[in-house]
Formats: sequence, C-alpha cells, structure tokens
Amino acid sequence: MSFIDTLGSIVKGAGRFFTSNSIGASLAKSALLGFALSRVAKSIKKQQEEQKDTGAQIQVNPSTDNSVPVIYGDAYTNGTITDAYMSGDNKTMWVCLTLSEMTGTKIDGTDSAISFKEVYYNGLRLRFQEDGVTVGTAFDDEGNSTDKFSGLIKIYPYSGSSTDPVSFATEIAGNTANAYDVFPTWTSSNAMNDLVFAVVRITYNKTNKVTSVNNFRFKISNTMTQPGDVLFDYMNNSRYGAGIPEAEIYKS
Repeated sequence: MSFIDTLGSIVKGAGRFFTSNSIGASLAKSALLGFALSRVAKSIKKQQEEQKDTGAQIQVNPSTDNSVPVIYGDAYTNGTITDAYMSGDNKTMWVCLTLSEMTGTKIDGTDSAISFKEVYYNGLRLRFQEDGVTVGTAFDDEGNSTDKFSGLIKIYPYSGSSTDPVSFATEIAGNTANAYDVFPTWTSSNAMNDLVFAVVRITYNKTNKVTSVNNFRFKISNTMTQPGDVLFDYMNNSRYGAGIPEAEIYKS
C-alpha cells in the first residue's frame, strides 16, 4: 500500500472458465494453470521486492469539477486537494488541502474570521510538538493516545492567503511561515487569496500506516453564524455568491 492507493489507482480484470471436455478446452485449462502458476511466482517475487519499500510513484489527472465550499459557523471538512508534489525519492509528499472560501463582512460591517480548531488523521485527533506544526500525539475518542504519527506529518494552516499563517486553537505555538516558503514548487505568485487552506507534509511510512493523503479532517470555525449575516454575505458576495449590490439588499 502507498500514496498511489489513496489518489486512485484502479485495476480491472476479466476471466472466463472453460467447462467443456474437448481437447481444446483441456489444453486451454493446462495453459491457464501454467499461467496461474507463473502469476503466483511473479506475485511472490513482487512481494519480496515491495518489502524493500522504495516509496511510491504517482500520476494523477487533474479534476476540473472540484469546488471550494463556503463554511459558516463550525464545520468538519476534508478539503479538496488543489496541489501536490512528491520528492525525488518518492518518500515525502506535500499537498495543499483547500477547505473554504474566506467570507466577507457581517451586516454591522465587522469582518468575519475563520479559525482552525482541530485536525484528525485516520479518525484520530492530532496534537502537535512544540513547534505547533509537527504532529506529536494522536488520540482516539476514548482518550487513548499513540505516537505512531510523530514526526511524520507536518500541517501548516492558513486563513486568507499564503501570507496569513495561523495556529490551531489547541496549540500554544503554531505556523508562522508563508505558504510559498513551505510548498516546494510555490513562489510568491501562489497567493491563495481569499481561501482557507492547509499545506500538509507527509513522510511515507508503511509500518505506521502513514500512506495516504485523503484521510485528513479539519474542524474550522467561522465567526459568521447568524442567519441574517450568512444570507447577506451570500447574496452580496461576487466571488462565490449572487453578487447583488449592497444597495439593492434591504437590511432592517
């Protein structure tokens, strides 16, 4: 198992049994038996080679129909992978998980704000080491802990743009780096304006089951919670909403 399983490698096969007693069918059965034994031998050899575990290679076609949600109040979201990069040795991957649009102002004119509350991996809640970005301990729902992800995952959250690093509410320290200084192929032109997102760095480790990028789940919180503010924001916003001019929206 490797990163390639998470990002979607689908193998389809088909076969047909020969049921007649003809000579042709017997020959076909013998050929199939020989083929099966050959495949078993190759499978054993492949398993032996995989034990060396040289990482994974990935080829992913971009999706043109992914969308970025707009989140109000508290919500859990997996996000959408909007960029990915694999190291030359196929052992380390960086992914950008885009979580939400950045919302606008409330009816009273104050800006809304979106913060990061918690993050989960494989269903376990993550806590961080002293730097606030490197995973240290993971907890299940009963409070049992494990350090199997320790040092293998780093998470850099952002709220607004690549130059707006934030920290998780559970941590004393946190992210202070610009996103384009974290993601290997980004430059300052990768602004990610008006987006809430996280850059995740994963070091492949089959033993500790750190092999996938789709198993993250974030709890984020938007200060915009009142129905009137939400409706006004969606009606007024020209980026993700209806784009109705504020002068045409009646506010009592």
